[in-house]
Amino acid sequence: MGLLVFSAFLVAHTLVLVYHGAVAQFPPQLDPNEGVRTDFQPSPFNILTGFEPRPPGTGVNPDGQAFRISGQNLKTIDWTTIDRRAEEGWWHLYQFGERYYDIDITWRPWRDLQVDLDFFLPFYGFRFNYTFVFPEGFVAFSYPHYIQPPYTMPNRHWPDEPDSSLVAAFMSEQSFVHVGDTRLSHVWYRVVSRPITADLCWSDVAPELAGHRIPTRTYAGQQLKTAYGRIEDPELLDIITRDIQHGMVGARGFKADYALIVTWERMGYGGAPKITELNLYDTVKKWQNTYQMVIATDEIRTYVMFNYANVNWTSSTQAGALFGRGGKQSAMVGFNGGNGTGWYSLPWSADGNSYKLVQYGSTQVAGRWLARVDEEIEYGGCSNNSIGILQLDKPQATMLGGFTLNVTGPCFRITDVLKMQIDENTLDCERLDMVMARCVVPVNSIFKTGQVIIRLSVDGGKNYPWWNKFYVLMPSLARRHVNLINDPVALKNNWRSFNPDNLTLTWPNYNISVNPNAQVDITLWGYWEDVLGHSFVEVGSIARNTPNRGSYSFNPRTLAKTDMMRDAWRQFSGGLVQVRVSQDWMKDRGDGIYWSDLVPFGWYFHDVWQYQLGSNWATDMCIDWFQYDGRRENFYMFLENKQPCPCTLDQAMVDIGRYVALSDCDINGDHRCYYTQGAQHCVVATRSVWTGAGQVCCYDWQGWLMFSQDFEFNDQYLRFYSAGVPYRAHPWGSFPYKRPPYVPSLSNFYNDLLPYEYCCKWAGHCEFYFWRRMTSGCQDYRPPAVGYIYGEGHMITYDGTRYTFNGKGYYVLTMLKSRSNNMMVQVRMEQPPKTMWNTNVLATAVTGVAAQDNDSAIVEIYARKEFRRWRYKTDVYVDNARVFFDTPWQKLQTFKGVTIRSRPRNMNMSELEVMFDTGLGLVVEEARGTLNVIVSVPPEYNETYAYRTDTYGYPRTEPATGIFGTGKCANFYRTMGLLGTFNNDKRDDLTTPDCNVVNTNYPASEIEARNVYYEFGERWRADGIRHQLLFQTKFQPIYNPISFASSHYQPIFDPWRNQNATFWESLIFSREEVQVTCQGSPSCEFDYLTTGRREIGIDTLMNERKFEELKRLGEKKTISCGPLQKNIGVLKYPPGNSYLDGVTVTFTCQPEYFLHGDQQRTCINGTWSPGWWPWCRWRDEEYALKWFTGIIVSLLILGAIIAIFWYCNSLKKQKQKQRGRPYAIGSYAPRTIKDPNLAKSAHNQSHQLPPTVQEPQKIGNTHNGRTAMPRFSETTA
Repeated sequence: MGLLVFSAFLVAHTLVLVYHGAVAQFPPQLDPNEGVRTDFQPSPFNILTGFEPRPPGTGVNPDGQAFRISGQNLKTIDWTTIDRRAEEGWWHLYQFGERYYDIDITWRPWRDLQVDLDFFLPFYGFRFNYTFVFPEGFVAFSYPHYIQPPYTMPNRHWPDEPDSSLVAAFMSEQSFVHVGDTRLSHVWYRVVSRPITADLCWSDVAPELAGHRIPTRTYAGQQLKTAYGRIEDPELLDIITRDIQHGMVGARGFKADYALIVTWERMGYGGAPKITELNLYDTVKKWQNTYQMVIATDEIRTYVMFNYANVNWTSSTQAGALFGRGGKQSAMVGFNGGNGTGWYSLPWSADGNSYKLVQYGSTQVAGRWLARVDEEIEYGGCSNNSIGILQLDKPQATMLGGFTLNVTGPCFRITDVLKMQIDENTLDCERLDMVMARCVVPVNSIFKTGQVIIRLSVDGGKNYPWWNKFYVLMPSLARRHVNLINDPVALKNNWRSFNPDNLTLTWPNYNISVNPNAQVDITLWGYWEDVLGHSFVEVGSIARNTPNRGSYSFNPRTLAKTDMMRDAWRQFSGGLVQVRVSQDWMKDRGDGIYWSDLVPFGWYFHDVWQYQLGSNWATDMCIDWFQYDGRRENFYMFLENKQPCPCTLDQAMVDIGRYVALSDCDINGDHRCYYTQGAQHCVVATRSVWTGAGQVCCYDWQGWLMFSQDFEFNDQYLRFYSAGVPYRAHPWGSFPYKRPPYVPSLSNFYNDLLPYEYCCKWAGHCEFYFWRRMTSGCQDYRPPAVGYIYGEGHMITYDGTRYTFNGKGYYVLTMLKSRSNNMMVQVRMEQPPKTMWNTNVLATAVTGVAAQDNDSAIVEIYARKEFRRWRYKTDVYVDNARVFFDTPWQKLQTFKGVTIRSRPRNMNMSELEVMFDTGLGLVVEEARGTLNVIVSVPPEYNETYAYRTDTYGYPRTEPATGIFGTGKCANFYRTMGLLGTFNNDKRDDLTTPDCNVVNTNYPASEIEARNVYYEFGERWRADGIRHQLLFQTKFQPIYNPISFASSHYQPIFDPWRNQNATFWESLIFSREEVQVTCQGSPSCEFDYLTTGRREIGIDTLMNERKFEELKRLGEKKTISCGPLQKNIGVLKYPPGNSYLDGVTVTFTCQPEYFLHGDQQRTCINGTWSPGWWPWCRWRDEEYALKWFTGIIVSLLILGAIIAIFWYCNSLKKQKQKQRGRPYAIGSYAPRTIKDPNLAKSAHNQSHQLPPTVQEPQKIGNTHNGRTAMPRFSETTA
């Protein structure tokens, strides 16, 4: 054994005990004269009315009554005036005994008592309105099944034997100790409630002022109900609430409305001898155990507090102990969930060192232990361990920062240097007390979302042994404490308007600061980014040093902008409103900072923009953005082919893995649709392309895809039609998150939403926005394939085959292993609860599903068991960590390679969507303790040839392989499993891992059903050898562990056989009733007959029909021709149209326009019929052009006529002129002579021609001035 070294010292009335380098720190024994804990001091509240504390050194009180209780004065004591804590100084116990209207169950014959509660008590997922108090040191919610120690928790023989839900403060065989005929031991209990009509605010009345001496008690002028065992005491509940909040992180919002206080006073160990000598009273009473249990709840959260005053024995004689020590098993301390849900023990449970429960504690009070137990057991307070899980006061916070984290894990010493790492940031933390430390995450420190690791160091950053997971929320989905109120009457007073007259905002003023006189600053934080970096800074303020009243109204027109950031109007046009404590918010013990939603700052910069840019400032800003965005990288070319929009709403709803509902335009949730007016539903791609862009597609109320190309270019049209457009920045952001355009929410707001405000809302020129953000078509869209497992093992495969498989255990639902994908989805199938005639159901249903794709996180979803479904229907684990989706800001969470979403209006986690980055999607729906699972696989998961290219990259010819044999499995990548083989061929759906094909019909005969069970289904069992098991069975129990592990199970194959009918069945329903109810559905009939429950059969029928319609419409392959461009004034009929194959579109013009181009176009096999694009011309312009054309044509015709007339007239004049002239004789060109001699002779002769040839002469002979006409006419040749 090693040397145990202790050192103790007092620091500020605090005892610090150092043991092996670890510290357990708590106040020393409280003296009633000291003012350390006023609520535990002797006072009119907890001792006697008018009773003064005894003077130091005296043993007699001023009224003469002996302070110490001994055997000599037992008969004379008035116990209704005595505080039983005073004698021993048990001030960390809450008041108990006769004086406080407790009931002592010692007088009951069997020494246990059922206590009916007037409220619901959540415990370990269950909810109870009753409890049983046992003298053996525990409170149970059903009679436990135990005979003698040692006890095993949980009961290994459950459900054949009960496994009781219980809270054990010191569970052991115990006895009521007597000295003579005087009983020392008592078991007290009382139920405390808060008066219904009492003020809901915290009481400012000191506990000492409350009187409990007489039954007539009042509080704040209201009479309180008082009865033995049940009282109204708001002050005591306030004290309990305060102690819980000081002892455990995350309890600040908790307020105890009800409490059950049970006190075991001076209990002896089981088998203790009876003391007959009365003079041994003082000695005997010191060697008994005294402890207390306090269960406090608000009917949502439940906390359990153990207060140990004295522990002198640890086990009973029945456990083999000798004089209360040793034995097989010491007293058990902890929580048993019951019904196989598990056991959680506290330190020294079933350990021989149970007496240390008094010396130590998880809170700042020695002997006090605390835990939260409503849903899962959360250990409260601190620990002396050197490594462990860090407890946080909140599981998530916004990416913007400016929040505080109260943490606990190790017990903090005064000399500790605390540092915390969150993501890539290292922060200094402040020690608040031994249990808690406060760490402040500043603004602008985190720019990513999802799970991050938080680590804590107590040695200045040398080691970080304490850690936990923390979720960072994107700003658009985070909880908004600052509410920007839009006036519902004066619509102009809207935070998105640029010229409101009055704006109002509110915030929870009671949480932002602990100082009631605190003042706050209301500031504006703007966001800006370019291609290189981003900026998130304070650009101005609304008010400074204003009282913290929780609301503020102002007129933006008269708002002083003296502290506006220089030239902020040039860059920052939107951001958030921040409310923070004025005086150094980081040192305030409240929340310190609150944020609003993202909002444009048109109302703040309006006058500056108008002064700097002129009256058309909005149009100028729109055009500037239009030109700037056009110079950036063309993200559309990468998005169009990678993420085409589904053509119809039905396809979008089925495509679970690739698309998810847009948060602010969801048919099942928030339906504001501010940026997509007229849409019934919008979806956004679950992942971005490499540029950071994301696809958004919206659908009208007929289910057709809305196109921005159909937008009418006027500001009125925007009120009821605004199509979904692709975003340059995905709303969720994407890796690496910290630089644009990948910053979650903020990049999307700056690049895609603010331009909508500039162009569409402020400038009225939405055409600029839609020219840069054109809706993607669906020409390249290929729908996914969906499979379904529902009811009691009923399957509908990807290719449409139906069959039933009732295996018990873990099975591969679907899997794919290829070069680019390693997908695995497994299900857990077990027998549901027994039938109404108490026989086992010879069929199974899905109670758990686990999935992983590539190296993503492993997602596990379990159906909760009976009586644990009052709050949550399922339990969800991601990489072994439990996650919840019961608050609006937790509805969508992203993890490594996977996103999980719960529908906004679903608060019980009964409908979950799991979306992997690869495009695989799951919908898990809980129904009466079972799970129905839809699996959606993208078209890339279809059967593909594994060897398309050889080692040199040349293509290979796909071999002709039949559906039988091993060739398919060897040469093809195939999606296989219980949901069949995805290759659009039903014949090989039931293919085993060995590539054997099993054939069946629907409904199957008994022989076929047996063949499917043994030759196909059982081959897909996930045994951990052939297929790795994804399930972690330690998390969730199963209905019947004994039956689940049994190898003798054989399902029923034909429930209609007479041998399967029983007499008890006929007393509940007839088989004719089954046929009428199920309307010919074999699945419904199977479930009805095997379970004997009509509601289960109807659920199966409704789910089957719903999925059939979903599969028929969602998998329908559509051919689209893409949107037809139209110009201003063109109207398209019918108005709701997706440009699909066979659709004829008719175009007309508005009354003030004329139509040009072809009036009708038809989509034929993906191509529009030939024709001209339709366009319209303004009627006045048309008239003007027609008149102009008519005038021009008339002038041209008149000019032509004039020209012709002039030409004819000219010819006429020329002819007339030529008639007055003699005829000219044309010259003769001689033939060319090749002989040079002849040529020379001809040349010589040419010089001898007569004059008439060389020079024209007048015709006729001239003689004395008169001309004689020739005898023949000579003309030119």
